[in-house]
Amino acid sequence: MFEFKKIGLIGLGLIGGSLGLEVKKKKIAEIIFGFSRSLETMEKAIKRGIVDKYFEKPENLIKEVDFLILATPISALEEYFKIIKKIRPEILFTDVSSVKKSVCLKVNRIIGKNANFIGSHPISGSEKSGVDFAREGLFEDKIVVLTPTENTKEEVTEKVRYFWERLGSKIIFMSPEKHDKVFGFTSHLPHFLVYTLLYLGSKNKENIKNCFGSGFLDTTRIGKSSPEMWTEIFMENKKNILFWTEKFENELKILKKFLRNGKDENIREILTKSKNYREELE
Repeated sequence: MFEFKKIGLIGLGLIGGSLGLEVKKKKIAEIIFGFSRSLETMEKAIKRGIVDKYFEKPENLIKEVDFLILATPISALEEYFKIIKKIRPEILFTDVSSVKKSVCLKVNRIIGKNANFIGSHPISGSEKSGVDFAREGLFEDKIVVLTPTENTKEEVTEKVRYFWERLGSKIIFMSPEKHDKVFGFTSHLPHFLVYTLLYLGSKNKENIKNCFGSGFLDTTRIGKSSPEMWTEIFMENKKNILFWTEKFENELKILKKFLRNGKDENIREILTKSKNYREELE
């Protein structure tokens, strides 16, 4: 089918590093080039076999590769879009960020409607970050959302779809707008709430220390994620997060009212429906 001779990874953290390991394991590309703003990270990527060669300038990598994957913070993407526009606007590329509407709009504005781009979002992250935590198998049997727009070429969609399927991922398609609304609920809202819960705990630590069980620790595991990354995500998708936060607050008010008024049957009904929904998710 499609063959990727030279794949380039800009960003060699958990996702980018894991991509490199898996691409090499499954022989999807003949050679993998990498770039990171950290020389130490690039040296580690060489030692771990994540990339075959690194470039100290992203321009040199972009000139060399057939397929480019941007695995950088959202705030860095615009800079790379501008480099692509200047160096090789025809290059096939994707990103792996968890916000899509703003990314697709920037590609369209900076590179143009003919860009050979489609957004990707692998649902396979971790609360850990950095090249040290890159591992094989991160994308096996995981969902990858592709977000074509009206300008996305069918050939681009099929090539990027093929790439993720070679990694063992399952593909679903959404518009960038739907993606951001859906993941505003399933991913961004939970992080928003957990960080709020942990912040409340930090302000009351003397009253509650040594009283944490597995329930609290399991629930708040994602609060160990990168504050820098999640601040960016919250700001990029704030419209949808605020929408879902308001919905959550409305439900919380109802539950609080039942609790205040001693309506145990109403509380039990809500808890039962919640439990049943959680079991459906399995």
